[in-house]
Amino acid sequence: MPNTLAHIGVQGVLNQIVKPGIDPKLVCLGCLLPDIPWIFQRVLIGILPGSDPYTIRLYCIAQASLFVTLVLCGALAFLSKTPRTVFLILGLNVLLHLVLDALQTKWANGVHLFAPLSWDLWNVGLFWPESLPTYIMTGSGLFYIGWQWRKGISQPLPISPLSPFKVAISASLLMLYFTFPLVLLEGPRNANNHFVQTLEETETRPGRLLELDRPSYMKTSAGDMIGLFNGEKISTTQEILDHSAIVSVRGRFVTPTQLEVLEFHEHSSWFRDISTYLGILLLFGMWLGAFLKQGILPYSHKSKNLSNK
Repeated sequence: MPNTLAHIGVQGVLNQIVKPGIDPKLVCLGCLLPDIPWIFQRVLIGILPGSDPYTIRLYCIAQASLFVTLVLCGALAFLSKTPRTVFLILGLNVLLHLVLDALQTKWANGVHLFAPLSWDLWNVGLFWPESLPTYIMTGSGLFYIGWQWRKGISQPLPISPLSPFKVAISASLLMLYFTFPLVLLEGPRNANNHFVQTLEETETRPGRLLELDRPSYMKTSAGDMIGLFNGEKISTTQEILDHSAIVSVRGRFVTPTQLEVLEFHEHSSWFRDISTYLGILLLFGMWLGAFLKQGILPYSHKSKNLSNK
């Protein structure tokens, strides 16, 4: 998937062209929502080292689908003054996010636009993360946030007074967002999304194909190794690089723990992560600035003025 700044750049400009004056806070938030499961995945694996990595991966795959992410859009929209408008903005940007993800080359990866009816991954693969289109989109993200920063902070927050009815509906949808993926786990497993089924069935690995998205390629005293999302390290039958790196890999298992690499692509070790972290930081900065400017948070400018009267 493109980094968060790249999403903000493309989607922000498109939103502004289609509807000038649209709240950039909502646009940027819609750009982030499909990636929330993958942020949670990193957190869960970090704080729950004994958890089942396959279940976590399948859960995140299901939760990141268009249908389930739209449930989250509904939960947030019900907290707003104009639920239909907010849902439309968030939902359209979620769809744009997933379509943009599908345009980028991602081995063993893709998006689910029709789940739970179909768990086939959709990926067009027009360009790699480290390529001119991605660099242009990332730069556009910085341009868009700089251009829309004042508007994002000064434009009224879409949050409405929280009536019991709205809170109940929002909480119900939020609960559905977190629980419904548990019912869907077998869908991506049976479709072998992210090659989870291949990796789970250790004894039947030999001869089966495997694709990996951005694993670590490590030079060790025992030979060259590839780190899998399940915490396992498998060896390669050949040396593909003379240094450790982040790579995408296509290969075939020779033994349950050894992979013959058929094709690989080396990635930047920093560009995608730094651009994503910066995009998320700027997004939250815009929302925080709006809360402070409009006197909703403690110690905001308006709160101080009121207390001094």
